[in-house]
Amino acid sequence: MTAQVWYMVPEIGAWLTTGLFLFSDYVYALQTCKDLNASHTIIFEDDIILATGWFSKTLKALAEIARFEQHSAKPWLYLRLFYTETSLTWTSSDFVYRNMPFVFGFLMLSTVSCLIALRRSRYQRFHLDTASIAVISVVCVPAFTAFIYMVGKYNLMPLTGVVEMNKYGCCTQGLVFPRERVNGLMQFLRERGHGQTDSMIEEYADSHELTRYALAPPQLQHVGLKSSRDNTDVNTQSTWAFWFETNDATSLKKEHQMLLQDEDVKGMLWNVTDSGSST
Repeated sequence: MTAQVWYMVPEIGAWLTTGLFLFSDYVYALQTCKDLNASHTIIFEDDIILATGWFSKTLKALAEIARFEQHSAKPWLYLRLFYTETSLTWTSSDFVYRNMPFVFGFLMLSTVSCLIALRRSRYQRFHLDTASIAVISVVCVPAFTAFIYMVGKYNLMPLTGVVEMNKYGCCTQGLVFPRERVNGLMQFLRERGHGQTDSMIEEYADSHELTRYALAPPQLQHVGLKSSRDNTDVNTQSTWAFWFETNDATSLKKEHQMLLQDEDVKGMLWNVTDSGSST
């Protein structure tokens, strides 16, 4: 028997002196869904906008994660429906960022070599003097390379579908937890007793080596203007899913209708409707 509970965590009011806002509400939401024997618990904050078809895409993602878990035997903690691309910048784990001097040097040297070889070629049909080679290799190539870095990793390599996001997944605007992980997470939160919920969830996942997934592109948008953590307005308003704004309503509706015919989605919907739902 399964059930689904949509529990809205309010963001209006004062934080406790410990820095944790309505900690008991988050635990209560998890406990309520557990008591209803919900197969999955989705907790939303209230300052969000959901994309058309988010539910069918979430069901499809959960079915894919179930297959991942069967093949890899890697337990998971949550599926993230929101993240901000500003957190997914170049990091030391990226080869081209970690070895940036090498990348610049390699491209400049390669350009010089190619241009010199071209100048010496009998098939050359244009003039390449030393000054031109120097400007292209030392000025133009580094400038364009720097521009590529500035464009950002996410714009160059956007995420799609279900992806692992064990780091840099910002905030708790929308998280889906499997029933199997709820007890352990609640116990951890209760034992800690205080702190910021999002940070403690990540701490729990790290300590138990649990995989965290995200559904890309984000399925919801954060629209909060004020922070309950006394954060600056600029930082609060920058918690924003930029790619969410590229959604087209007509395309989303078509995708939703197609997903409703998907066998994975039908199977997940059957599990929900067979047992009933509560809101």
